[in-house]
Amino acid sequence: MSYPPPPGQQPNPYATPQQGSQGAPYGYPGQGAGQPGYAQPGYNQPGYGYPGGVPPYPGGPGGGIQPTVSMPGQVVTARVLLFVAGSFWALLAVIVFFVGLVANDAVSDIPGVDAAGGAALGAAFIGLLIFGGLAALHIVPASMFGKGRIGTRVTAIIAASVNALLPLLLCFGALGSAVGGEDAASMFFWYILWLATAVLTLVFCCLSPASQWFNRPQY
Repeated sequence: MSYPPPPGQQPNPYATPQQGSQGAPYGYPGQGAGQPGYAQPGYNQPGYGYPGGVPPYPGGPGGGIQPTVSMPGQVVTARVLLFVAGSFWALLAVIVFFVGLVANDAVSDIPGVDAAGGAALGAAFIGLLIFGGLAALHIVPASMFGKGRIGTRVTAIIAASVNALLPLLLCFGALGSAVGGEDAASMFFWYILWLATAVLTLVFCCLSPASQWFNRPQY
């Protein structure tokens, strides 16, 4: 028996449809259902009542494949934004590591500054780990949106929150600095754009369509 959803909550369109209970089989007229001592011809035999056997039904033996459901538009948008953000973090990790390698090679030929080259290489390696981890934090859950469950959604929300926190801090830093001019305005614009995409990803992952998608039954 199914119950209506609580007030204010929409039913999950991806949920498995409820099936009504079937009554007990009946025998011949004047005979109760399943009375002992009375055989019911053909009732327990395969294909009873159906010429050629029981017809196939979706999801059952011999039935067709379950109809595919499409991912909601908000979830698709959040997935694309996560892929884009992860790609930028991966690119930044490669750039930082490459700059560290170049700096190490540049100062290795200068006598007395070998330690500076090693420090630059170590900093580049740490940057590679940090930015590479942020890239994986975005790309891995985005690639699992098709089959992922609640854990995928939670990871995506965490990734979007981290991605929104960094440009927010940079915006406050840009507002508090005394540097002006077109360069500062341009950087502030990119920070706002970065923050907007991160907040949009976070909102789309928290909406009801995302909850229904990640709570859908798996066949």
